Amino acid sequence: MTLYTVLNMFLSIAMVSAEFYTSLIMLKTIIGADRDIPMMTSAYMKKELERIHYLRKFAREIHEHNDKALRNGEDAIRHPINTFLLIKSMTADWNKVVKIMQSNSANDVIRNVTSQKNIKYLYYPTQEDLLGAITGLLRLQDTYQMDTRDIADGKILNSQIRTVALSAGDCFEIGRAAYGKCDYYHTIMWMQEARERIKTEAVPTANLEYILDYLAFSLYKQGNLKRALLLTDELYHIKTDPNHPRAKQNIKDYEDLLEDDGVQRIDMRRDIPPINNVRDENEYDEGVKLTYEALCRQDLPVDTMAQSRFYCYYKMDRPYLRLAPFKVEIVR
Repeated sequence: MTLYTVLNMFLSIAMVSAEFYTSLIMLKTIIGADRDIPMMTSAYMKKELERIHYLRKFAREIHEHNDKALRNGEDAIRHPINTFLLIKSMTADWNKVVKIMQSNSANDVIRNVTSQKNIKYLYYPTQEDLLGAITGLLRLQDTYQMDTRDIADGKILNSQIRTVALSAGDCFEIGRAAYGKCDYYHTIMWMQEARERIKTEAVPTANLEYILDYLAFSLYKQGNLKRALLLTDELYHIKTDPNHPRAKQNIKDYEDLLEDDGVQRIDMRRDIPPINNVRDENEYDEGVKLTYEALCRQDLPVDTMAQSRFYCYYKMDRPYLRLAPFKVEIVR
C-alpha cells in the first residue's frame, strides 16, 4: 500500500513561482519563449507519464513475483539459476526505479519512504549481492565441472526445481563479473555463451560489441592471440564508430605481438589453433582446492580410518550463538 501511495504522489501538479520582469529585453525573451511552452509542457507530460507507467509496472511485477514465490514455496529459490535471476532482476529494477525518482527531483520522497519505520525491514539486494550470486554459480560450475550451456539452460546437476534459461544479457552479466575479478577463464566461457545466444534473440538482450570487446581481450590474456585478433577485426567492422580507438589500436598491438612471436603477417589470420583456456593455477592453493572439489564430486575415496577421527558439534556457548549456532568440526 505504501508503494502505491508513493506512485500516486508523482501525479501531483508541480507549483511554479512567477516573477515580474521590468526589462524590455527580458520581456521580449519571454514572448519568444512563450511559443515553446506548449511543446515543452507536452514533452514533460509525456516523460512523466512514461515514468509513472514504469513505476506502476514495477509495482505490479513485484506483486506478481511475491505471489509466484508464495505459490512455489522455498524450493524454487533454492535453485542457483533462480537465485541469480531474482537478485539480478531486483537489483537492476530497483536501481532504475531510484534513478527515475531522482530524475524527478524526488530525493525527499525517496528519503522519506526509505526512512519510514514500518518498512525498515525491507531489503533490496545490492550489486555486492549480485556478485555473490554469480560467484556461487561459478564455484558450482567449477566444483561439479558443469558445462556452461547446461547451466545457462537451467540444468543444474539432477535438480528438478523449475527454472528458466538465461538470456544473452544474463550470460554477459556473469562474464562481466568474472572479468571484473580478472577471471578470464570464466569470462571466455560466459561471453562465448552470450555470443551464441544473442544470435537467436529476436530482441537482443545484450550488446554484441561489448561481448566481443570483453571476449577478445580475455582470449588475449589466456594466450589466444590469433583468436583475439580475429574477434577484434570483427569488432572493428561492426563498431558504430569505425574509428573506434581501442579496437583499432588493439588490432595493431595483437599484430605486433604475433610478429614478435615470429608469425608472418600473411599467416596471422590463418591456421587458428584450438582455444586455450585453463584455470589459473595460482587459485588452486597447492592442490587443496582441486582436492576439495573432487571430494564434493565424490571422485576421491574417503579413508574410513581418517573419517573415524572426525566429529562435529554446534557451538552455542554464547548468548548470541544460542540463536545462531555455527558448526565446528574437530580432527583428532
